[in-house]
Amino acid sequence: MNQKKIEAAKEYIDTIWDIQDGFDLKIHTGDSFLDVIMNYYSYLAVKENIEFVVSGKLTEEMPLEMFDLTTLMGNILQNAIEASVKAAFPKIRVELVEHKKEIFIVVSNSVGEEINTKKVFFTTSKKDKENHGFGLKNIIAAVEKYYGEYYIESIVEKGEALFKISIAIPRENRI
Repeated sequence: MNQKKIEAAKEYIDTIWDIQDGFDLKIHTGDSFLDVIMNYYSYLAVKENIEFVVSGKLTEEMPLEMFDLTTLMGNILQNAIEASVKAAFPKIRVELVEHKKEIFIVVSNSVGEEINTKKVFFTTSKKDKENHGFGLKNIIAAVEKYYGEYYIESIVEKGEALFKISIAIPRENRI
């Protein structure tokens, strides 16, 4: 979208929504749009032999527009898949937690090696840098649009390097 490639972005979103007809929705989050996104990326993860686990359930739909929710979760989960395939034990965990005023989304994924998140601003590792590297910027823009907060860290858990992004989205939007 940042590059004015609106048709390509719409085509991507249509692909995600249309894919729901091709398989049963096994993951139920409490938000119908989020269900489609999670099931799509679960399907992709299984194809890449990545363990994909979703925990938690929402009692009401996310307070994000469909496009923003797709941008947010699509970028997070695509990045998680691309990083996980490089790890010895590839896995992705998505946690959904509700509080009275906020919804928390925590996504962690295995990585090939620990990243110093305090010193590194994440850039694409792909050769075609002109057409890639917008994922994190799009994630941040979507979170900030809804007056949310995010925290990115690299941790070691049980001897395994993980990348983790934690997001808090207020239930009541000010947009």
